[in-house]
Amino acid sequence: MIGVGDTLPQVTLLDDEGRTVHTAGLLGAPLVLYFYPKDDTPGCTSEASQFRDLYRSFERKGARIVGVSRDSVASHQKFKAKFKIPFALLSDTESELCNACGVLVEKNMYGKKRVGVARATFLFDEQGRVVAAWPKVSVDGHAEEVLAAIS
Repeated sequence: MIGVGDTLPQVTLLDDEGRTVHTAGLLGAPLVLYFYPKDDTPGCTSEASQFRDLYRSFERKGARIVGVSRDSVASHQKFKAKFKIPFALLSDTESELCNACGVLVEKNMYGKKRVGVARATFLFDEQGRVVAAWPKVSVDGHAEEVLAAIS
């Protein structure tokens, strides 16, 4: 998994509106890049809602929030509309950014092993270097913790 001092991997994905996004284009301001397992599930909804509720505070600090999962563009559109999420969600259906950031892990659900997205967050500076990392996110209070880490 990437960590403090590492740089933002350069990949191209689609956002929740189907537009092409180059990760390099996300730089120039502090970037909160958070990875989550699946749209419209309890933990992921809570996490997105906490970032949504603090969105203006992140904006006041000049920071951009971007969520990433392996869900489709259509799934992201429904999720954003249902929960009024004001920031971009990237669709990483081919796991390019997930692999590059090292957030794919083996999970054991009901005795079945599968590879899934670890809930993780990275704070990048304007140049694309990781300045803070949360490799194992506990949802409650996480958005506040990330906000406090932005100078």
